[in-house]
Amino acid sequence: MDAGGGTVLPGINDSHNHVASLGLSGEPYNLNVDTTTIEELVAVVRKAAEEAPTSDSWIRGRGWQELKLPRAPVAADLDPVSGNHPVVLNDFSAHAVSVNSAAMRLAGITRDTVPPAGGVIDKDANGEPTGVFRETAQGLVTRVVPGFSREERSRAIDDAVKLLHSMGITSATEPGTGPLDLYSEKVRAGTLTLRITSLLGGGSTPQALRNVLEGFQRPEGVDTRLLNVVGVKVFADGIPRQRTAWMNEPYPDGSNGRLTIGGATHEEQLANLQEMIKIATDAGFQIGTHACGDATTDAVVAAYVDALGRNGRKKDLRHYVIHCNFPSARTLRTMARHGIGANMNAEILYLQGRVLESIIGPELTEYQWPYRSALRAGVPVTSGSDAPVVAFHWLRGIMSAALREGGDGSVAGTAERISVPEALATYTRTAAYQDHAEKWKGTLERGMAADVCIVDGDVLARDPHDLIDMRVATTLVDGKVVYERGDGAQAEAAGAAFARAGLDKSGHKCESPGQCCCQVAEEISRA
Repeated sequence: MDAGGGTVLPGINDSHNHVASLGLSGEPYNLNVDTTTIEELVAVVRKAAEEAPTSDSWIRGRGWQELKLPRAPVAADLDPVSGNHPVVLNDFSAHAVSVNSAAMRLAGITRDTVPPAGGVIDKDANGEPTGVFRETAQGLVTRVVPGFSREERSRAIDDAVKLLHSMGITSATEPGTGPLDLYSEKVRAGTLTLRITSLLGGGSTPQALRNVLEGFQRPEGVDTRLLNVVGVKVFADGIPRQRTAWMNEPYPDGSNGRLTIGGATHEEQLANLQEMIKIATDAGFQIGTHACGDATTDAVVAAYVDALGRNGRKKDLRHYVIHCNFPSARTLRTMARHGIGANMNAEILYLQGRVLESIIGPELTEYQWPYRSALRAGVPVTSGSDAPVVAFHWLRGIMSAALREGGDGSVAGTAERISVPEALATYTRTAAYQDHAEKWKGTLERGMAADVCIVDGDVLARDPHDLIDMRVATTLVDGKVVYERGDGAQAEAAGAAFARAGLDKSGHKCESPGQCCCQVAEEISRA
């Protein structure tokens, strides 16, 4: 086919994307509560309560940002407008949830409720829970929230796939939450056109992980090039924004964060983390561990090295650190020596800029997601959007990795800039390597999968600042066109999927300045 002077790339491999959650992240499944004031957020909940089909149905929302709002929304804000409706509002990062009193009553939450290891229950001056639950404490309330129906989850997956294809994404690594039953069903029916590499959710204790591995049944009758379960995700700590990432040096408020692994003491948590990593390694599973804090990254890498043993490279499991915000130079050298990868987030770097400087300080703000240092050390580096945390805009991610500029125009870490070709590799060739699939995808060569992304214009010749304005023209999976901007039906389907996912609305999913996928979706709809 004639690319019309555009750049022909291997299909983009988003190596950290919550595909199923992406489809469910917007309406009609979740309200968009990404507002700049508490009053605006409350107004969204009030309207939903007034229009609810029953007097006590659940109201669900997603997207509030604590650094955008004056504070987190609390039950005292929600109770006056929600009536008998239980309300659950997830923050944009999925590391905190805000609920009203009705939801807390259903969950049995009182002032005496003890959070699980690594969890935080916000309390007011009188010691009463405010309705904000962080990290593992979210489970105390989310366990009583009704799940979505099978039909809703299936439709949401289809929406997410359309969204990803419209941005040239042909493969995604889903860490820990993928609905394997629905994916398998779609593969067997020939309706899944996104290649999915899945990590099983490992739980927070060694016994929970054992239960997962013992109960796991590999999907039968599916093409592993479309759906492949390769590993386990371990969730080891929180995030810097919440001050829940475990750090070697304390945050300005004196706290250090902590592990989110089960255990009554820090020593027990650390021992359980080490045991979980050994269990999965001995079972032959790749491990991707969420580790944002530098102390967590140190501990995870040390546990990887210990579990892999002297012949670790021969096992070829390709363990990696998810997020890997602040790895020390010493830890990076250890990672390179043992073939341990780093899965970084240039798209979140664009969102944050220097906004966390008051939380992590200027030195770590300059260093966060050290692409250049990791590549120089020889670490396999991949990039993932972490959608729906932020929009899956890989062109913006490449721009951010090359310029280290945030959406607010701030610059954070010029020493960690990498070239555009290096950044492209983190979304294609190296991402395929992380998926154990580099022999058949990730590059444009004879005999490789015909997964192709065509971008309008010359990606390599443009000023990196201009990448954010470039658009995907065509996406092919296995040689078949799955998205073409000039195709009215495909454009309409993608535009509708954007709208359902809330990606056509303002907020963290469509930051300004610059053009993001939301604006691209509007142009798609007009094409």
